[in-house]
This record gives sequence, C-alpha cells and structure tokens, in this order.
Amino acid sequence: MKNLSSKGRIVWVATAIFVIAVAASGAVAVGLYASRLANTPGNTGPATQKMTMSEAVQSFKNYLGSQDSNIALHEVEEYQYNFYASYYEKNSGTFAFQMLIWKQGSSYMMGMMGYTGATKVAVPEMGPNMMWNTKYHVAGGMMNGGMMGNAWQSTSTPMTVTASEARTLAQQYLTDNFSGKSAGDADTYYGYYNIDVLIDGSTWGMLSVNGYTGQVWYHAWHGTFVQTITME
Repeated sequence: MKNLSSKGRIVWVATAIFVIAVAASGAVAVGLYASRLANTPGNTGPATQKMTMSEAVQSFKNYLGSQDSNIALHEVEEYQYNFYASYYEKNSGTFAFQMLIWKQGSSYMMGMMGYTGATKVAVPEMGPNMMWNTKYHVAGGMMNGGMMGNAWQSTSTPMTVTASEARTLAQQYLTDNFSGKSAGDADTYYGYYNIDVLIDGSTWGMLSVNGYTGQVWYHAWHGTFVQTITME
C-alpha cells in the first residue's frame, strides 16, 4: 500500500470526522425522540395484539398531550403496514406534520431510524415529513427543531411551486409510473404538498411534492389502503 500524502491524510481525517459527526447527530435525534415517546400516554411499546382504528386514533391524539394547543389531529388512514395521521395548525389551517403507527410485524421498516420493535407507537413519518418540512422537524419538542429541513429553506421563504402546479407534477409522475391513477387535492405543509393517489376517485396511496423544487416523492411504505377517518 502506498503511503498517503500529507494532503491525502488531511482529506481522510476530515471525511472520518464528518461521518462521525453525522452518526452522532442522528443518535442525538433518536435519543430526543425516544425520550418524547417514553413520556407519551398511549404509546405503550411492543404490540401484543392487532391494533384497531379507534385505538390508533386515540394514540395519535395522545401524542399531542398538552404540548401545543394550536395543533390538532386532522385525519387517520389505515394501510396494510401502518396507520397514518396528519396534523394541522388551528390558527392558520396549514398542515403541520405527519405521523405513523407501525403494525405488528412491520416494525423492521423502522430499523434505519432507530425505532426497531416500536409497534403501537406514534413516530414521525419518514420521507418528506422529515426531510422537507421547514417548520416541524424530528429533532426537538413536538418535531420542532432544526436538524432536518428543506434544502436549508426557512418558513419565511415562500414556496415557489403552487398547489395547482404540485398537483400537475403529481399527475405527470403518476401517468409515467402508475397507469390508471390520478392525483387528488394538494394539502399544504411547510415546504411541501401532500397529495392522495386515487383510483376511480378512491384513495389508493399518497405522494408528496417539494414546494421549492417540484420533486415528487411517492410514499412506498404504506402498502394497500384500508380505511380512513376524518376528525370533526
């Protein structure tokens, strides 16, 4: 093996430090969220039996606790692998963030996020909810921190993609990748839009569109749609 030059050694050391820093920050995020889970009523740990829709709704409501009276649960959808929930801000009407409860037998999907085995527990949805949300993040409080954002955008930077354009982009994506599917209405989040994927007018799945770049992100982790409940 050839000896590394002085410049090469510096680059190697810098790279190693960067990798260690990223791993450490991820561990901190998981630790902070694990603490939040441990103190959330209704998040009872590993499932011993199948969860019902009513139990999932209650668990999603319990997640809010007394953290922020301005946030409310909007809708809960049941899929093959998980229950999905969307939350919104009462004062603005803007959607805030998205959560999941993994069904027993599907918790392997969460291993990469450090939640292995956490069935019947409300956790932040992966994907756009973590990577594109410019206001509510996984790193602190009720997903409100600064570790994961939307290309370093802030909530003061208006989205350049409109809801109508997002729906058009979503439809083009579906036409190219999922024949026979159509894009529903675009729900506005901070930094992105969430859109139901429909078949014959009924929910089939969902995707998100970045509010700054127009990138489409299909939510492949849900499985087959089962049912939905919208809160009054």
